[in-house]
Amino acid sequence: MAASLDNYFAFNHAAMTVKSERLGLIAGNIANASTPGFKAKELDFASLLRKSFAPVDAPFQIYVDKTNAGHQGGVQFTDWSDTKSAELFTVPLAPSLDGNTVEIGVEQARYGRAIADYQASLQFMESRISGLRKAFRGD
Repeated sequence: MAASLDNYFAFNHAAMTVKSERLGLIAGNIANASTPGFKAKELDFASLLRKSFAPVDAPFQIYVDKTNAGHQGGVQFTDWSDTKSAELFTVPLAPSLDGNTVEIGVEQARYGRAIADYQASLQFMESRISGLRKAFRGD
């Protein structure tokens, strides 16, 4: 039962981990807004997604099982814990004279969107847990 619950929440866990890492990156950018030479960073979600769905023979964490012969199979979900490889330096709209690439207004807007995205993911996870509770109770 525990393994199937782990599988049920694994994608959500990985997504929340990446979103948390992104919040930390943006917070670091904001904290270093006045540090000369600091280069702002962002996560490349597209590359994380490409790496997370690997061919069948690759290392895996979760199988996407075929429950019917007509279903497509052969994709495995891998771990998203390697977010360092997806970090990119941002290109500023107006570079500063001291080499710092943090644009505080842009970073604050990114942080606000990232918080809203994180909260939406939490609400989605809560609804999945609520659904499981109802199923276990027989509601």
